[in-house]
Amino acid sequence: MKVAILTNGSYGDYTFCNDINSCNFVICADNGLHHAKNLGITPNFIIGDFDSVDNATLDEFRHIEIRRLNSIKDETDTECALDYAIEKGATEVIIYGGVGSRFDHSLANVHLLVKALDNRVKAELRNEHNTIYITDNYIEIRGKIDDLISLIPLTETVSGVDSTGLFYKLSNGSFKIGKPYGVSNYMTDYCATISLKSGKLLVIKTKD
Repeated sequence: MKVAILTNGSYGDYTFCNDINSCNFVICADNGLHHAKNLGITPNFIIGDFDSVDNATLDEFRHIEIRRLNSIKDETDTECALDYAIEKGATEVIIYGGVGSRFDHSLANVHLLVKALDNRVKAELRNEHNTIYITDNYIEIRGKIDDLISLIPLTETVSGVDSTGLFYKLSNGSFKIGKPYGVSNYMTDYCATISLKSGKLLVIKTKD
């Protein structure tokens, strides 16, 4: 099952949400509900402590199942949304608006990619400038020639990295935290592949 999670991040003109109708289930995390309203989407489930969504918007969707969380908790609303998606049997999750002006929230959402990966759920974060993936094995990235791709280690070391379809090719390459040489590679084909033998690697398709 493919699940969309809408968060209260950066959406711009919403064009990166064009494929949201391909998702089987839509979850709004708190003020992600505002963005669902702007997109003309009725979610299947709403979750949060509702410290950022306005009451009028929440009231418009009162007929939808809502889980109200205590504001004093150890999880972000987005993590709770991801947990619910995993409980529902999600095999793929797209977190729309998962990157925004709050760097702490953005980085926390990157860490949620690790949680998804550990639960064998394919996941990505998106906003109008970035699509962020994680892999510990193999990944294919679809795009256009000259699309920017950055590879950033999320574990202390990442080793045995091979790539195809990228200008700066990797053959049994390695990364370590503190040496971010994988920034601003770019695609030379419509599909790039990255494989690795150990570690966890962020793969970021980005644009200015």
